[in-house]
Amino acid sequence: MPGEIALAVSADGSAWFLAVEHPGVAERLDAASAAPPPGRFRGAFGFVDQIEMRRALSRAWQLASSLPTLPLAEYEVEVRGLGDTEAERLVKQRKGQDIFRRALLLYWDAQCAVTGIAQLELLRASHIVPWALCRHDAERLDAENGLLLAAHWDAAFDKGLVSFTNEGRAIYKPNLHSTVLELLQPETARLRLVTPKHKEQLSWHRRHFGFGDG
Repeated sequence: MPGEIALAVSADGSAWFLAVEHPGVAERLDAASAAPPPGRFRGAFGFVDQIEMRRALSRAWQLASSLPTLPLAEYEVEVRGLGDTEAERLVKQRKGQDIFRRALLLYWDAQCAVTGIAQLELLRASHIVPWALCRHDAERLDAENGLLLAAHWDAAFDKGLVSFTNEGRAIYKPNLHSTVLELLQPETARLRLVTPKHKEQLSWHRRHFGFGDG
């Protein structure tokens, strides 16, 4: 796993502890905080049993493998030696999209960010700020510039028919057909997770597609 970890158990075996070096994991791991040990570790978490600790360890690996800067580093290795011809740019984009999808599958635990659908064939790696409009490769390969969405949600999001507030609530254009509304049910749809980075990128998406910045 990128970044070091430390594991510990209390003397009586009643509590387990996980400390992580990766700052992104420390910020995003959903577990009870504990005082981190001295040194380079950025966060520590306590658990009542080993099963909970193992679940958190698995989630820490997912986050560390999908958050900056591992996908970007992988991409830079993959495209090393490629130039800037049109054909080479297409190869770069294809390789980048593949890496981005793998990162989103890890980040969202291979489930749609809205519906929880876990059928891999139906899941799409959707950029919030599109690949072509990103400012640099780091933004293109940032898992938090993306949402793993079921195909129907991906199509609607990509075309700007739906977006999300900073609280994760779905918002939609008034011209959506009734059959689409019935399928998406955006009135009750929410993102399962929204981080500060998501909010920054979603703000761009709302402005770009005319939702304002509410």
